[in-house]
Amino acid sequence: MEEKKRHKEKMELKHDAVPGYKPVFLVVFTLSVLYLGMVFLSSF
Repeated sequence: MEEKKRHKEKMELKHDAVPGYKPVFLVVFTLSVLYLGMVFLSSF
């Protein structure tokens, strides 16, 4: 019963950042938002 009361430390999963990921993500995200805006505006 006492073993259930003890808290185990949570394991944290991490990885190293991929170089160049952030600029590519921002470009793709911006293009997708612009595309969705264009589709939304053309639906009127």
